[in-house]
Amino acid sequence: MSTELMLTLGTLIVVIIMFLSGKANFGFIGMFCSTFLCLVGVLDFNEAYGNFASTNVIMMSAMFIMAGALNKTSLVNKVRDFIMSRNTSGRTIVFLYLIGVILLTQLVSPLGVISMMLPLSMALGKDSPVSTSQLLYPGAVMSHATQALTPLGMGLTYYVTANALLEANGAAAYPMGMFDKCLSVILPATVTFIYFVFIGYKLFPKHEVDTTQIAEVKEKKGCDPRTEKIIYTVFIITMICLACSNYLPIPMHIIPIIADLVLAALGCLTAREAKNSINFDSVLMMAGLLCLSTAMQKTGAAQVVADTVVALLGGNPSPVMIELAFLITGACLTQVMSNTATYNVLVPLAIMTAVARGFDPRGMVLAISLGTTGAMLTPMSSPSVAIAFGAGKYKLKEVFLPCLPAFILHTIAIFISVNLLYPLW
Repeated sequence: MSTELMLTLGTLIVVIIMFLSGKANFGFIGMFCSTFLCLVGVLDFNEAYGNFASTNVIMMSAMFIMAGALNKTSLVNKVRDFIMSRNTSGRTIVFLYLIGVILLTQLVSPLGVISMMLPLSMALGKDSPVSTSQLLYPGAVMSHATQALTPLGMGLTYYVTANALLEANGAAAYPMGMFDKCLSVILPATVTFIYFVFIGYKLFPKHEVDTTQIAEVKEKKGCDPRTEKIIYTVFIITMICLACSNYLPIPMHIIPIIADLVLAALGCLTAREAKNSINFDSVLMMAGLLCLSTAMQKTGAAQVVADTVVALLGGNPSPVMIELAFLITGACLTQVMSNTATYNVLVPLAIMTAVARGFDPRGMVLAISLGTTGAMLTPMSSPSVAIAFGAGKYKLKEVFLPCLPAFILHTIAIFISVNLLYPLW
């Protein structure tokens, strides 16, 4: 085993430990990869830092800016006001509450969604057929389960980052489509939604909610009507252009950059707002982890990892069994650690395994992505779930038992959904 191979595998192990520990900043982890591999000579300077100029990283940054512009509008407040104004039967309240959660999740993070929906506790009186504690935790779960249901927010960047990982790990021949994640989310999200509306919410206890657990969210004033119309128009045109990019004379990654420039030129977006919209932690992490993938391919470490994963499954496992193993691993790990960390640890390994075995890795990438958004069984599964857990004054068994059927149904639905899109059976 060569020195470069050992250094690369050692870096992979250290990165996994840092992700699992939850102590290290994701951007720091990415920059650690690129800098260390450059210092020890596994990668040259261009290989270590060239990903900052990659089309995928640039496009991801441009999409962050566009999402920030959309968040300036009053759309988020309108969605919340709609759900707050409907207060009838218990099941109707749950239905509308979860619909509001799903809509808001397409625009803001699950943590923001939980904070925005908290005022519902003030709207529910003592005579209400449903308690806020019967809404908070299911709402946090649904927010995670429906991320990227539409090409907004997380949906804007998912397929870019997925394609970057596929390309970096030797699977450029299998590009992810812009709406693949959206399509694959529909079935598991629907199954989970139906469960909570008809059964799940009744299994949660009625507790008095502790509002101090959730930071106060200030009401957004929104922007003026003209600016809103421009932002909506530019956003819709951008989505159409991205969907039809194969028929346009300009590269796909240029489209959101043009949209951002148009918004800035029309006075809808300032330089400060654009800068604040970019999640630099995600950019640093992506650029750094892509160089680790380059090192894995260059030194042959990818083949070693793939062979190890297959050996652990025993014998000569089928692609379906390999996919199922990665799905279950991701779904279980995300209950006790960051879903982002779980995804970033497992996806490169899954792609390497698929490439080494000669089958399409896209189904596994989607399966891991969906499995790691099924945060529900424990408060450790995500910050938003933890906050809902604390605010609702739940005990662990009070959330674990009601969510266990949802977890099983959600995982089964994921497996079916990804195989309908990218069949391995």
